[in-house]
Amino acid sequence: MEFVCYLGGSVVVLHGFVSGISAAAKRKAISNDSFKSLFISALLNICLGGMIILLPRLSLEPVYIIFTLYILVNAGIKLMDYFIDRKDNVSGRIKELLLFLFFLVFGILMVFVPEMGKRGFLAVSGLYCIFYGAFLVWDFIFQCLPGSFRRRFSKKLSLPMPVLLSTLRPFAKLRARRRQNILDPEKARAELKTFYPDGKETSAPPDMEVMIHVSEHGFGIMGHCDLCFEGVIYSYGSYDLTSTSLFGGIGDGIFVVGKKEPYIRFYVTASPREIYGYGFRLTEEQKTAVREEISKIKEMSYPWETPLQQVYKNDPSAKGEAVFDWGSKMWNCTGSDFYKFKSGKMKTYFVVTSNCVMMADKIVRKACTDIPLQKGVLTPGSYYDYLEHLLAMVGSPVFCRTVYDRESTAGWSYTPRIAYSSPELESMTETEANRRAAEKMGRKNEKRIRKKP
Repeated sequence: MEFVCYLGGSVVVLHGFVSGISAAAKRKAISNDSFKSLFISALLNICLGGMIILLPRLSLEPVYIIFTLYILVNAGIKLMDYFIDRKDNVSGRIKELLLFLFFLVFGILMVFVPEMGKRGFLAVSGLYCIFYGAFLVWDFIFQCLPGSFRRRFSKKLSLPMPVLLSTLRPFAKLRARRRQNILDPEKARAELKTFYPDGKETSAPPDMEVMIHVSEHGFGIMGHCDLCFEGVIYSYGSYDLTSTSLFGGIGDGIFVVGKKEPYIRFYVTASPREIYGYGFRLTEEQKTAVREEISKIKEMSYPWETPLQQVYKNDPSAKGEAVFDWGSKMWNCTGSDFYKFKSGKMKTYFVVTSNCVMMADKIVRKACTDIPLQKGVLTPGSYYDYLEHLLAMVGSPVFCRTVYDRESTAGWSYTPRIAYSSPELESMTETEANRRAAEKMGRKNEKRIRKKP
């Protein structure tokens, strides 16, 4: 483990030096603020890497503590999942209770028997790395096999990257693109073109897209996930502030249906972010399966009106800022329809399990039954890693990646149904909108009702 620290610390230090040299080489071409930001980032990398190299044993303690907290948090998640499923009368909930007991016992041992806990941590980490590496080697071998052989063994297992590492992958990608936009704007603009791996180039548009959102601030760092099919966006979240709890992590599940162009343009401008769209090629049978699954989801739901929608019905002269919450702004600017659920797993939104990724994966899995299963906690970051993996795989239905941002969607637009009194009110971000809604609702703890993407 000390060797791992030396190796990891050296990589971090080297990265810091390379970043610093790159910033210095572009000193005259970039602004002072950009140079300072890049230089401070490089300096922090060098200092962090040096600390890891000089104090390897001390560097391992935070890793052990984070792993212990991760185990205990997982126990809490499974317990909450059990009670949510029990409230909504979802079948199979006993599995969540058993997993809660497993994680709880494991976590208690790590806290109160640290020697055993550290041995267990090293054993689990080592085994995970061995199996993860073995699956990657198998994926490589699988790619080298003849096409007929791959089709015979198309159903295969896969092991995801640890959630603690994959969760922030989209954010890391966004930061890398921001840095590249400063140091090499031409290359950054070239990345906005749709990317096709070798052998997957085509002029035909995707039949379906899974979209991973990410921004640099707030809960947007963790990301969000949508699905687009036949020009329509399907999204899932918790937009009813009156039903939320646990800082917005739990609430009534709401299914959103809207048109692609106004929806994406709204998000990349009103809530600055990048969206990575992964294109799927589907057969006619798979398209039919997607339509059937979307119909089943709609059958379990009923229309829900946002607060602004309700105000406008009673007062057609109301302005867009009559109600400030983000769901109302979405309805106003994107023309989307909102639905709540009568029963089932999607009735209650829970940010780490029954979330936006679960909805997208539910539809993807219905159509593409021959792709590797994604197990464990589903976060936008873990699904981003999963989609990147499928993009690289020969014969997988994922064949392209498109980056959506302000520049790449410049020709798209959205028009609010109800006008705002001023441009400032129309350009409110998600956090600002929910904060104002909290103040207007008279909540004492406004953080409690902020929506997590």
